[in-house]
Amino acid sequence: MDLVSFTLCLLRNSTQRKHVFRWLRSLRKDYLLKTKQPWLVFDVIDFLNSLPLEGKRVFEYGSGGSTLFWLNHGAECISIEHNQDWYKLMHPLFEGMDKIDYRLVLPEPAMDKEASDIADPNLYLSEDNKLLGLNLKNYVCQIDSFPDDFFDIVLIDGRARPACIMHSVTKVKIGGMLILDNSDRDYYLSQTRCCLSSFQEKKFRGAIPTNPLWSATTIFTKTRNS
Repeated sequence: MDLVSFTLCLLRNSTQRKHVFRWLRSLRKDYLLKTKQPWLVFDVIDFLNSLPLEGKRVFEYGSGGSTLFWLNHGAECISIEHNQDWYKLMHPLFEGMDKIDYRLVLPEPAMDKEASDIADPNLYLSEDNKLLGLNLKNYVCQIDSFPDDFFDIVLIDGRARPACIMHSVTKVKIGGMLILDNSDRDYYLSQTRCCLSSFQEKKFRGAIPTNPLWSATTIFTKTRNS
């Protein structure tokens, strides 16, 4: 959809028209990094801005504006990145900050070259064509070194998301949140929804910064240990 058509769609939508000027501003170059905003549905950004995040423990798969957002709100953040070029771009932005553990974890050759089911969390695969034949197990398993019930927030906005869900659920504390971006992609949950039986789910659908697209972000809040 072109920019004019999408702007008109926003104006016609009773729940999303409030974001129209904000969305137009987001078209500026490097908007998310300059404003320290996560690349999530606008309504989720507003929800997160309403939370007391000072001192919270956050783990995220995929770095960027979200990393700067957590740090700007006083949270402690472990951020896992698979893309070396993006890591090199982001790393200087964190110089002098003591609440960030920023890790580059590169993909590795897949053990099973025939495996192709990107929905299977046990295969650690990505739909990204640039990562065909590669395995993201080491990337996903970075969270395993932390105790169960340790994180207030886990944001899954990187690669191999079904596997990230599987490994993250026990690491979220009761009352904490697992945030899954682009949750309108059915395969993320087709084989992992069973892992989330101890979570309550709230799905936000709407506009996102920088692109003329509708998307969905789902927040799973942990109510008990399974």
